[in-house]
Amino acid sequence: MAVLIQFSVSGHLFAAQQTDQGGDQEGIEQVETADKETEATEKKQSVILDMIEKEKERVESQNLRAVQWVDSFFSDPAYEAEVATSQFRIRPEVRYRNEQGWGGTVKFSFKFRLPNLERRVSLVGGSSDFDEDFDAAVDEDVNEPAIGLQFFGKEREKWGSSLSVGLKFNEFAGFVGPRFRYNTKWSERSSFRFIQKILWQTNNEWQLRSRFDFNFAVNERFFFRQMFDARWRGEYSDEEGYRTRVSSILTRRLPNSAGLQSEATMIFHTEPDLHVNEYIVALRYRKRVWRDWFYYEIVPQLAWEKEFDYRTNPGIRLRFEVFYGADKNTRFWKREAEDTDDFRW
Repeated sequence: MAVLIQFSVSGHLFAAQQTDQGGDQEGIEQVETADKETEATEKKQSVILDMIEKEKERVESQNLRAVQWVDSFFSDPAYEAEVATSQFRIRPEVRYRNEQGWGGTVKFSFKFRLPNLERRVSLVGGSSDFDEDFDAAVDEDVNEPAIGLQFFGKEREKWGSSLSVGLKFNEFAGFVGPRFRYNTKWSERSSFRFIQKILWQTNNEWQLRSRFDFNFAVNERFFFRQMFDARWRGEYSDEEGYRTRVSSILTRRLPNSAGLQSEATMIFHTEPDLHVNEYIVALRYRKRVWRDWFYYEIVPQLAWEKEFDYRTNPGIRLRFEVFYGADKNTRFWKREAEDTDDFRW
């Protein structure tokens, strides 16, 4: 009887232990399943977040890539002023305007990076890079040779600076001038750039130059810029007061290393009184052909100038350009993936 009771008790205890172990095992399996589900959910969320982040980075860089391509391909003076690499450029051009007749110029410029200075100093010369052609859209005969040194400050994400010193030959005057650039993103497709230049010459001529660029990447092929470019010259200059250029520019990137810009420009002056000097509409087609270093441009335009009582003044310009100096070790170079047909910004 005692033996039976003992076996009975032992059997109950064994069954209870088995039940407890089964419950524990089931609980462990449930926890493991929950952990796996949590891990899978976290991985899925991580993948989604990575995709969102990559898309965000792509969209955020879209405007920057568009600005860089437009400025480099069309050789914007604001872009060229920040290039710290060695390069050489020659630009022969011929033009015709109904009121002025035929004309032509040959402009050349060079920039040599001085060795062992960590891209901080360049020797610059030729057609003045220190005072960009204000009337580039109007194609005035501005060809002022100069030579000097350009010292580059430390470049930051938003800020850039440089200092130029040298000699202008037409006026035979020395000059010194700092340049500051501020660039910031406004939204996923838009950005703002401000450039301030100050130039002083030994003949007591002062010049201030302020430029505002509002950039917008419309889509993968179109880019719009609203530009305000103001120049002030002091009382010892041949042209005193503020002269301001307001331009609306729509750029389209075309296949086969080509681009098209549509531009509407108004130029007005504050001296002797506030008046509009001229209105211009122009279409600029630029293409790289034959070699990596050879470009040509065709620019038909219409102008209405105060000098000619605002009569319609049609014209056209043909320009060739030979350029050497692409540097793959810096983001400021002209021909990279942006020149492939499948590139999109």
